[in-house]
Amino acid sequence: MNQEEKNKRKRKIEPLSFKAKIPFFLFPFGFGSNLFPVKDFNDSELERFIKYGFEKKYNDAIKSKKMGIIFYFILPIILLLFNS
Repeated sequence: MNQEEKNKRKRKIEPLSFKAKIPFFLFPFGFGSNLFPVKDFNDSELERFIKYGFEKKYNDAIKSKKMGIIFYFILPIILLLFNS
């Protein structure tokens, strides 16, 4: 096994870094609409992970997106409770 194959294998099993998880967490929703479909950064990254077989990174990105959605649903509830 040469160095290139080792690096490929390492990239496939390497988890998504914290810095790369931030956009998935902060922007879990797409900004496109039916009139103007826009491919945002997160969607293109997810497609890239699937295309090149980065299963671990894909799963980490989906998990970060779900956590971001939960965060944005809980945030208004917390704000309403503290305002009352």
